[in-house]
Amino acid sequence: MIPAGPSAPLVAMNIFLVPYTPMRHLVVGLYCAGAGLLAWWLLLLYTTALGPSWGPGSDGAIFLALVGSTVATASVLAEHSLRRSPLWKRVMLASITLAVSFSLSLFAFWFWNGVLAPGLLAPLVRLGIDSLGLFHAGLPADAAGDQLRALVDAVDPDVGDSSLVSLRYRLGAFTAVGLATSIGPLAVRKARGVLYHLLAGLLAALFAAAVWHVFNIVVGSDLYWAGAASACAWGLAFGAFAWPLPDELYAGWLRILSFDRFGRRIPIDAPDGQPKERFVGHFPRGLDVFLPGEAGVMEMHLSLAVDSKHRYFARGLSLASTNVRRFLERVNLSYDPRRAAPLETRLTSGDRIVLGTGDQSAELEFLMLPREER
Repeated sequence: MIPAGPSAPLVAMNIFLVPYTPMRHLVVGLYCAGAGLLAWWLLLLYTTALGPSWGPGSDGAIFLALVGSTVATASVLAEHSLRRSPLWKRVMLASITLAVSFSLSLFAFWFWNGVLAPGLLAPLVRLGIDSLGLFHAGLPADAAGDQLRALVDAVDPDVGDSSLVSLRYRLGAFTAVGLATSIGPLAVRKARGVLYHLLAGLLAALFAAAVWHVFNIVVGSDLYWAGAASACAWGLAFGAFAWPLPDELYAGWLRILSFDRFGRRIPIDAPDGQPKERFVGHFPRGLDVFLPGEAGVMEMHLSLAVDSKHRYFARGLSLASTNVRRFLERVNLSYDPRRAAPLETRLTSGDRIVLGTGDQSAELEFLMLPREER
């Protein structure tokens, strides 16, 4: 990190936060994927070393509930680790998330397999038989009724049979547990982002079920690798969608790249988090960044602002050349006297701002850097 000048305001930087690159969106997902894989391994270790303390019919419920609740807990731990919350707060919130998600997952698994699925599939079978025209196939009414009852009776036991390892019968359990595990993080996050969490739980469960099914087929009915792959897939999807890294964990900075005052940088954000505007020019007093007029910089040449939604903008305040350059794009912000307000453009990390032309020019860079959260 380039050191600040003697008059630059001090803004604490969080060295534990990931850089502001596109890969930051996968960081929490990879963290949760590792947590899901660890939960799968610990479950196998307990089962092989000590022996299961539950019946064979509960294997699926324990596996789904443990993986899903561990992934949900890892998402909460990742958030508060990046926010640098006190250790006692992390432990308390993680414990609440684990308890809520695990208990609701067990209930959701039982409710689907024991109550909802049998009661739901039987009417669907009847509806399907009616739509196929069974009663209009010339069969006597008694014969059609006996056949209908036989089909319904054949379906109901299969739904609740935990020994059937098939996506056809387990997809509903994956979905129910996925929705249930998303309630734990919602409880500790005070119901912020309800739709995101529910969709994340649903998508994570469906993705894990699909990966489990594919590995079970490709590897050759090997539930060992299928369980590991589905645990990783569950964590990757839930971590990436439920709580991706927000921009509020980062702060915008302006850095000088040209020869005059090279390396000088200032934060755009105000210390209290309120909207703020910083000014660049060669006027000797009151500006946030001073650059000499010999570098092609006017008295008040440019301003950079951040609003209440943590969005950053560059505004051209001079008739002189002012250009923002980014990949495959160039924005001219030179002030137009015919307009009532200066031109502005949204800034993204890595944008270059060139003030002036030719040899008499100064180049600036806008960066998003991690900041401390207390």
